[in-house]
Amino acid sequence: MLMMFPGGLLSQEDRSHFSEVFNRGKPYRIFLPEDYATAEKSYPVIYYFHGNKGSHVSSLSDVMAAFVKENPVIVVAWNGRSVDSDVRPYNIGYHSNINYETQFKDYFPEFVGHIDSNYRTLTDRANRAIIGHSMGGIMSFFMAGKYPHMVGTAVNSKGSPEFFIGYPDNHTLYCVRYMFKNLHGVALRFQNSTTGELVYLNDEVHAGALQEGNLAYEYQAYEGGHGLMPRDLNDAFEFVLASFKKPLPAPGRWHHADLYPDFEIWGYQVESNLAESGYIEMMGVTKGGMGITTRKWQPHGRIIPGVQINVKTPPLYEPNTAYTLLDYNVTHDSKEMLNLMSDVEGSIGFSVNHERHQIGIYKKKDPAEIVYLAHKVNGKNIFLEQYETCSLKLRLLNRGGGTAKNVRVEISCSHPDVSIANPVVEAGELVPGEPVWIIPDFEITASSQPPANGAPFRLKFHLAISDKSNTWSDEFEAPVMYDVPEFTNIGIDDGDSEIFGSGNGNNIAEPGESIMIYEVSHRTRLYYDDPYVDGERIHVDLQPDKWGDGYAVSSVIHISEDCPIGHQIQFLASYEVKEWKTIKRNVTWGTFTITVGVDTDQ
Repeated sequence: MLMMFPGGLLSQEDRSHFSEVFNRGKPYRIFLPEDYATAEKSYPVIYYFHGNKGSHVSSLSDVMAAFVKENPVIVVAWNGRSVDSDVRPYNIGYHSNINYETQFKDYFPEFVGHIDSNYRTLTDRANRAIIGHSMGGIMSFFMAGKYPHMVGTAVNSKGSPEFFIGYPDNHTLYCVRYMFKNLHGVALRFQNSTTGELVYLNDEVHAGALQEGNLAYEYQAYEGGHGLMPRDLNDAFEFVLASFKKPLPAPGRWHHADLYPDFEIWGYQVESNLAESGYIEMMGVTKGGMGITTRKWQPHGRIIPGVQINVKTPPLYEPNTAYTLLDYNVTHDSKEMLNLMSDVEGSIGFSVNHERHQIGIYKKKDPAEIVYLAHKVNGKNIFLEQYETCSLKLRLLNRGGGTAKNVRVEISCSHPDVSIANPVVEAGELVPGEPVWIIPDFEITASSQPPANGAPFRLKFHLAISDKSNTWSDEFEAPVMYDVPEFTNIGIDDGDSEIFGSGNGNNIAEPGESIMIYEVSHRTRLYYDDPYVDGERIHVDLQPDKWGDGYAVSSVIHISEDCPIGHQIQFLASYEVKEWKTIKRNVTWGTFTITVGVDTDQ
């Protein structure tokens, strides 16, 4: 359908195409510049993702039309319904909302291919953007994070903060505030409101962006409610235009966490047998290697046993050339050295299991490459003690081919309540493939407060590492053992409820049992660093509220079979309640210690 707006403003077309993904026709609305029919040039494209109960027919079509009239840009509004009769889009939400096998992560590249094949578009990532509102907002950041090699700019307007994404029988919790790691190299704008239903949850999302750091990120909170207003959309358009004019380069070092078993990212092809909820995570990826692991949840989730991962790199290497592959298994503190040949195109393939690995890829005379492996505070565990000056020791690995001499390590943290007495240390020499606990320690004081909402609470530290010839960067997160009141009304579910825990049901934590711990009637989320807690799964509650956004997460931990009776386990813990009307998450923090084999009431 070809339409003219009053006064001959602009043509818009309502079109459809046959989707192989959906096996049916999918409609869309496209806005073409005034000179499209007469000019021979190609145009950048902005994809608009609508929200709940919407479709490709937007109530702001006049705003889109006016923008295209004044700017040499194509705007495409897609249709996010899985079936025409289901007005809840994108097949995302709580468990009961995920009803279709067809995935929009498969439809997006198909739809982009259709637009690029049928219209004169600029097909590089620098000239492709997404703007999404509400449920389309979370999808904007999700798609840009899944396909950063396809998308150069993404705007999230008042988006949903967290949903399950995946298949009816296998879906994973995706929380925007923890997933900004996927969005480096993408120009980002996040639009919040002052009175909308999602304002408080989106404060948490904004905090997640700030915690991630080093993003091309812009934030604005508009006076008013949740709806998408013309000013909001126009500001989003202007941001995209500016990004088209000054596109970001592809990052030279990147991270990616994916909740699907097979995916392609920045030219890397990843295949796995992941068959349950969770993530495959790639960390600090460069030509010289990567970290890779599985995680049951984000962030810092447990590894997922039984998963095998196969990786094929892009053609980064000399064709038909011998390379050394270092596989350092961080989980078991062991290494394996393999001799591999790149293929005729210059790609290299390798396989790892579900555990945490650092992979180095190099040939003779290649330089060193130094990465973070672990940290320890005061010689004990991973927690900084609130208000105390703590000694933090770093463990580093040279995953490259050459020895690094006269290594200098500088640590920083952007949080204003963190001070570092000696931010630079001289670490000496790091030879290839040998992890080192560097000396001296960093002296760090963390006075940061526990968040009263669901914002990320760990502190992010950035490392700038150098020798005489090279520089490297890395980062890590450290939790803080807050000086908060002790939880004193502890209850242990070890199977008596027949819902969460499993054991003999005597309400005592004992070796071999899985337990959920309550503070009064509140299920708790647990944070710890103890070798005798050898497993954890999370339970996700949909607490009642106006819209059903914002989930409460609690822990079910497993006490190892060989845990000694009388062993004490210290926890930082939290629980949350949610306000029905404002959908505001209120988090209470506490600490406590349990003694294995001893009744907590004694």
